[in-house]
Amino acid sequence: MNTLLFIGLIVIAIAWIIQLVITAGKSKNLSIGFVWLYFIGVVLLVVGNFGLKSNAIAILNIVPAVLALLTIILYPKKKAEKK
Repeated sequence: MNTLLFIGLIVIAIAWIIQLVITAGKSKNLSIGFVWLYFIGVVLLVVGNFGLKSNAIAILNIVPAVLALLTIILYPKKKAEKK
């Protein structure tokens, strides 16, 4: 289960690096790729913590997972431009 925690943290770090690069490129938009990677990383943390019987930490990690999932669901889809 420590492996899941390690992989989860790596995925979250990669997500933040991607978002930082996008933001450094003068775009102030939230990257949906960042949100997906963050969500996956946090879910891995939740599973890993439940596996280690760290239920309190796992439950605390569920909160950002739900927030990321809500962001994915509610993220405005780009509409095709009309000519």
